[in-house]
Amino acid sequence: MEINLSGGLNLDEYLMKSTEEQRKAQEQIYEGIQLTQAATDCIRQIEEPVNVMVFSEGYCPDCIAVLPFIKKLSEENDNIIVKVFPREGNKEKLEELVGTARIPTILSFSKEMEPKGAYIEFPKALIEKMARLNVEEQKRVVNEYREGKYNSYIEKALIDILV
Repeated sequence: MEINLSGGLNLDEYLMKSTEEQRKAQEQIYEGIQLTQAATDCIRQIEEPVNVMVFSEGYCPDCIAVLPFIKKLSEENDNIIVKVFPREGNKEKLEELVGTARIPTILSFSKEMEPKGAYIEFPKALIEKMARLNVEEQKRVVNEYREGKYNSYIEKALIDILV
């Protein structure tokens, strides 16, 4: 399957298509993000373009939790080129790419568009943590995740697919 980023929005365009409430929620999270020095150092060392394809919807609380991190990381290095696509209208494409239509889905590619990594819905470390929990505990952890308790998991997972 050929990957084409030309139809995607940049992060600012994506935010402008969100509702005011969704935009404010993402801006609040963005303002609260303090990248670790290790993350900043890793991102600044990227020398070749990394193409990032994000599938998202403004109403999704998990997207609202993650997209501000993408914005913060991409501001550290112009070699990170982010394009955002809505899930609606792209479900088949998303399922073809990763086997599911969960959001956020973040795919990274080299400058030659060779796959580098994928982040699907939650950081892998959080998925592993939740696998040992019952349904009620999983709901609690997801709520804590959305409130920022597991931001270090998001940062690490995104660094892993970018570098």
